Amino acid sequence: MQLKHLVLIIFAVLVTGCSWFSDSTEPVNESYEAGKKALEEGNYEIAKSYFREISPDSPFYPQAIWMIQKVPFKKGVAAFEQKQYQIAIFELSKVPLHSPDYAESRRYLKLVDLALLNKQFLNASGQDRFVLVQEIIDIAYELADSKLIFESVDLIYTGLDQSTSTRHTRDLIYLLGSVVSTNKDLALQQKALNYLLTDFEQLYKHSEVRPEVFRIIGNLKLEMM
Repeated sequence: MQLKHLVLIIFAVLVTGCSWFSDSTEPVNESYEAGKKALEEGNYEIAKSYFREISPDSPFYPQAIWMIQKVPFKKGVAAFEQKQYQIAIFELSKVPLHSPDYAESRRYLKLVDLALLNKQFLNASGQDRFVLVQEIIDIAYELADSKLIFESVDLIYTGLDQSTSTRHTRDLIYLLGSVVSTNKDLALQQKALNYLLTDFEQLYKHSEVRPEVFRIIGNLKLEMM
């Protein structure tokens, strides 16, 4: 009899337990959810105000702090995409070293630098252009972005096409030679070779750059064999 009662008790516990489990839900914090929604919609200050409503004794508090720390990164990226570069610099520079977004924030700061340098390049001339191209290429290589490297090398061609000085032509040709000697991207090498061969007659007129042009063409042909 006792065994029968014990079985009935266990059965009752299991049945009621199942209903408990089926009714259980994840804890929800309205301020946290509202903050997340505002953050996703780009309403950063509103998002922060919601997250700050969460008390330190709430299990959502650590997450709320983490989300608040994401705001400068989110604002910085949004500003970058809208080409508001000074705001982007201001916000991205706030991202703390311990933030999981820190490395990406540094990358975006370099992209901002690249955008500003490209803008300067359009209005520069002569030696200033050469210096800017060097800086742009350096950043593109730091970012290890093949598309940006390609675009930065295109600026060398632009500079050569618009050069009115043998000195500037020479500097840009040497820079091109340096880039293609260290970059083994076949597409980049092919484009450089095509450019030099297409503009060979014009470049040949500059006796100071003639040997370097021959050297680059020869090296490129050997590399691409």
